[in-house]
Amino acid sequence: MVNWIFNPNEYEVKDFAPIPAGEHRVRIADVAERTFNSGNQGFEITFEVSGRSGKLWYYLVLQRDDTKKTNQNIGAFFDSLGITDINLGNYRAWVGKVGAVRVKHEEYMGDTKAKVAYCISRRNQEKLPSANFSGMAAESFTIDTSNLPFN
Repeated sequence: MVNWIFNPNEYEVKDFAPIPAGEHRVRIADVAERTFNSGNQGFEITFEVSGRSGKLWYYLVLQRDDTKKTNQNIGAFFDSLGITDINLGNYRAWVGKVGAVRVKHEEYMGDTKAKVAYCISRRNQEKLPSANFSGMAAESFTIDTSNLPFN
């Protein structure tokens, strides 16, 4: 049984504004293999956004019935993030790669959501400001394990 007394005075509602629409430098924080509702396989990619506390999710869907579109999307993703190993099985090596994306806003159930519209090619990233991921680690946290019963 959990032993905790909730203190509502220590709770505040936090509203998070979506990542602004436009072009942003991003860094891959995580990649996971997925099977989507369509039955297609692919990858769910989590991006950290330069100068922002929010994250973006990008879905690289492998559509066997449209190989041209799929290969175009993979190529644009690889180009944007500077990925030179084209073996999709090595997706764990993508973590930490920096590139850029175009963000658009969409309405979803009455809320404005930020969504990756497309990956920006390497040559078109020159006009963007340098990536700034400093301070993002401050949002991470450490768990004190000294009082856990299984130590």
